[in-house]
Amino acid sequence: MTDAIAPRLRLIEIVSAAWISSAVSALAELGVADHLDRPRTAADLAALTGGDADALARFLHAAGTAGLFTALDDGRFALTEVGEVLRDDHPQSMRQMCRLTGMEEFARTWAHAAHTARTGEPAFDAAHGRPVWEYMADPANAAFSRVFHGAMAESAAGQTVSALYDFPEGAHVVDVGGGRGAMLARLLTEHPHLTGTVLDLPNAVRGADKLLADAGVGARAAVVAGSFFDEVPEGGDVYLLSRVIGNWNDENAVRILRTVRAAMRPEARVVIVGHMPTGEDRTHYVRALDLYMFVLLQARLRTPEQYQELFARSGLELSRAELRPDGESLVEAGPV
Repeated sequence: MTDAIAPRLRLIEIVSAAWISSAVSALAELGVADHLDRPRTAADLAALTGGDADALARFLHAAGTAGLFTALDDGRFALTEVGEVLRDDHPQSMRQMCRLTGMEEFARTWAHAAHTARTGEPAFDAAHGRPVWEYMADPANAAFSRVFHGAMAESAAGQTVSALYDFPEGAHVVDVGGGRGAMLARLLTEHPHLTGTVLDLPNAVRGADKLLADAGVGARAAVVAGSFFDEVPEGGDVYLLSRVIGNWNDENAVRILRTVRAAMRPEARVVIVGHMPTGEDRTHYVRALDLYMFVLLQARLRTPEQYQELFARSGLELSRAELRPDGESLVEAGPV
C-alpha cells in the first residue's frame, strides 16, 4: 500500500498546481498540440511553433504530470486523450480557454485575490481599474476580448441545451448575451425548425452575421446590438441565457431578468444554462469556478433554489431544473 503524501508535500503540490496550469496555457498559446498528430521531439515542435526546444521540453514534462502528454523512451512526446482536447480541431476543444487563463490579465487579477477575500470586491477591478466588461470594450484590449469570446464560443453549453431541452416546433430563440452567435448557430443547425436572434453589446456581436451565414443559418437568424440591461427583443418563445446570469451579482442578475421578463409573452420561457453546485460533483471544478467568477466579477454560481429567489424578484417562477454533476446544468422559468 502506498504511503499517504505528507501534509507539507501535499500543500506544496496544491500551490504549485498553478505552475502546471501556466505550462498548459503556454503550450496552448503556441498551438503545440496541433502539431502532435504523431509523436514528435521537443526540437521538432520548436521548429514548428517558433519555440525553444529546451524550454518546450520542460513545459511538456510539466504538463505531462497532469496527464496531457506522455514522454516516450526515444525522446518524443505524444498526446494523451486529455491532451487531445488542446487541439483546435477537437470537437470539444478547450484551447482558447487554456489560452485565456494564461493571459496577463488573469495573472494580474489573481495577484489581487486577497483584496477580494478582504473586501468582497472584484479583484479584476482592483488590478485593472475598471470592470472586465468595460475593459474588454476598449479597443486597446481587443486581443484579450477576442480570446475571451473565443473561449466562450468553444464551450460545451450548446451540448447541454440540446441534450436537456426540447424546443417547441417553430420556436423563436432569443440568445441573450450570445456574443458572436456560436451558440445560436449550433442550435439552428441542429434544429431546422427554429429561428433566432442573438443580442449582445456591439463589440461582442461583431462578426456574428458572418458566423451565422457561414454556418448556413443566416436566413433564419438576426443580430441585434444592445445591452440586456436596457432592452431585449420582444416576440421570443425561448429566451436563452447561457453563461450570463452566473456572470453577475444578485442585483444585476435581477436587472437582467426583469428586462427579459418585460419582453416576454405569457407563454414564453426563460432557459438558463451554466454550472450549478449539485452536492454530487466529483471534481473541484465547480467550486473553483464559483471562486473564479467571484474574484473576476463578484458573481456567483447558484443552485436552483437560489435561482428561484432571483425569479421571485423578477416576475418569474421556476418550472424545471436539470442538474448535471461536474457539468453545465439548466433551469427553466416562466412568467408568474
